[in-house]
Amino acid sequence: MPTSLVVALALALALVVWPPAPTFAQGTPSAVGPTIPRDSLVARLADLRRIHTPDGIELLEPVRVDGTMQWVNVRGKHRDNPVIVMIHGGPGTPTLSSAWAYQAPWEDFFTVVHYDQRGVGKNAVSADRDALAPTLTFDRLVLDAEAMVAWVRERLGVEKVIVMGYSYGTMLGMALVQRRPEWVHAYVGVGQVSGSGDDYLYRKLRALATESGNRDALRELDSIAPYPRPGAPVSSVLLTRKWARHFNGGWYGKPTFDLLFSLPEWAPEYTAAEVAEQRAATQWTTRTLVGRGAAPLPTTFAVPVVIVQGKHDLHTPYEPARDYVDRITAPRKRFVTLDWSAHVPFLEEPGRFLQVLLDEVRPLAFVPR
Repeated sequence: MPTSLVVALALALALVVWPPAPTFAQGTPSAVGPTIPRDSLVARLADLRRIHTPDGIELLEPVRVDGTMQWVNVRGKHRDNPVIVMIHGGPGTPTLSSAWAYQAPWEDFFTVVHYDQRGVGKNAVSADRDALAPTLTFDRLVLDAEAMVAWVRERLGVEKVIVMGYSYGTMLGMALVQRRPEWVHAYVGVGQVSGSGDDYLYRKLRALATESGNRDALRELDSIAPYPRPGAPVSSVLLTRKWARHFNGGWYGKPTFDLLFSLPEWAPEYTAAEVAEQRAATQWTTRTLVGRGAAPLPTTFAVPVVIVQGKHDLHTPYEPARDYVDRITAPRKRFVTLDWSAHVPFLEEPGRFLQVLLDEVRPLAFVPR
């Protein structure tokens, strides 16, 4: 398996360890203090986020792609704004279900499109996994992304979009840009896969554990040596990501992803059943994709490239990502560091992330090339 896919799937395997689902009593989440039924809570969030401008757009609908139905969400306050198509990572961990927590300011300046990839997210409840399994490959996911961009271009009446890949989705996004550069204003990578992250990660974790005197971390890391290695069990990948989060490499200042994984519980676009089914769908997607290949990471782009990386990211480690971008040639490229972020910079430093989008990305949609 190509090294780049090993790295991305290592990230994915770390992400599929969801915390236990919240306890519900008579339709309400368990909590200290007054409880609010989920339907009431998400209805208030939906009302808060409702697009109110006359020329805005707010869509949530399934789109048929290669015999599957894949849900798409389109939001923006002005239809003449540039369009971002966000390709989520995992694989199988949608951003559509957490976008409510960070995306509203983007919608003043962009029309933002999320879609749940085949078999996951809102698609999971009705998915026939036996039928989908043979089709779940890296190449197929790239073709799905191409079909989604084609749908966006037709539905929104735009010639080009900004492709934003997140984590595993950076590989899909780069492959899409190689196939259809004429459809793309710019490629934006967030949590950029580099192809050499796991070797760096293991050495970095041992150094951090040694520096902090964390004997538990050292003992557990030593137990999986040598790492990485072909055929290493999934448990060793999960162990490295556990300690990556502990050392601020997941969400800076938080030792777990429990908060990140709880966000879909309040997603207005999701039902409670869809949230619950998504947990199993992510694990199924990862198991199915393991060993099914990926494209080599490109080093030449026909469109501008902007990489936004949290300095503390250890899921898709910062240093290898920066080294990879140094090797890229493109009409324009920028590597932007967010100093107090790790793997979810749009949640960790939302103001600075938006500033990057406005300063570095939005102008690229108005520059003729």
